[in-house]
Amino acid sequence: MKSSTRLTKSLTTGLVAGVTGLALAGCGLIYKPVGHTLNHYSLDEIVPYALGSGDLDLAACGTGMGLNQLGGSFSRVINRPARLMIVTNTTASFCSEMQAQKYHLLVQRNLHNGNTDAAQDNRIVAQRWERLTALRRYQVYQDTVDAYGEIGGDKCPDLSNELGTDQDQFIYLTGVLVGVQGLLNDIQANSSVGIPQNVAAKAGRASECIDNQQWWGVPKALEAVVWLSVPGNMPEGADAFAQLRQSAAIGKQAGIALPAMLYALAAYGQSDMARQKEAIKMVADIYNAYEPNKAPDERDKNNDAAQYLLLNQIAYNEALYLSDRIWIDAEGHRTPLVALGSFPGEGAANEEIDADSYLN
Repeated sequence: MKSSTRLTKSLTTGLVAGVTGLALAGCGLIYKPVGHTLNHYSLDEIVPYALGSGDLDLAACGTGMGLNQLGGSFSRVINRPARLMIVTNTTASFCSEMQAQKYHLLVQRNLHNGNTDAAQDNRIVAQRWERLTALRRYQVYQDTVDAYGEIGGDKCPDLSNELGTDQDQFIYLTGVLVGVQGLLNDIQANSSVGIPQNVAAKAGRASECIDNQQWWGVPKALEAVVWLSVPGNMPEGADAFAQLRQSAAIGKQAGIALPAMLYALAAYGQSDMARQKEAIKMVADIYNAYEPNKAPDERDKNNDAAQYLLLNQIAYNEALYLSDRIWIDAEGHRTPLVALGSFPGEGAANEEIDADSYLN
């Protein structure tokens, strides 16, 4: 009897172990196809939906932050989904950059009001956010290299893989552009991340692999930004600002404000206030020319301004930040509501605030 009981227990234990082993093995078999499916679904559906979104905060701090860890986790069971991670880290980087910008503006406002201790504290917080943004953008650069090979070499990558030429070109352009932005963020963070300085020059050369007309003048605008950012990199006889203005005009024809935004950032980097204001006004004009009134999936699929609405939101946010800096320097407050493109001393945006309206 005891022998029979021992045999029963032994069989039961073996059965449980076997079923458990099969279940665990089954999980491993399921994870890989789920990983591939999620990767393709994200690239085919989630990314285009987010790009058509008019809510930068939701796309950057929602989709980018939320999808990043989920997508990245599948690198444990399949090859790292580098193309997807380029997009998620890019959008997540705008979330942290918006925080950095907020504290940079607080630095200005506190200096304007003579609060130097508060300004110094704000600067430290801003640098922390710049460092996090640089880390995310450096990962974008590394994933771009992982997906397409080293950028800026003698040979352009093959951009006609299974994703489709247009989407792959866009992802590659995103990785190249964001890599340069990451370097600039790292400089703001006292180069604490250590992004190699040659990333910018590589990106400038890599921009030649992307069709400038198809992508709204962004590649040539990026090239010009690199010329201005890297001493000795501009070819003899080239005019970086003329190229930026031309790129912004190409973007305006397509309804895309991204090249105009790069023009504004380049002018800011060169302390050229006149060109900076010109470019900010261009961003405002392009942005205001398109009024989205449909959900992203209902918009005209042949209209770039509709399908890439998020890019105009990014351009608007960056231009608004530069505009806020101008306003705080002059007036101690940010750009008045829906007044991007106006500046201190110009027109209705400068009407005095009725303080009593805040008290009644």
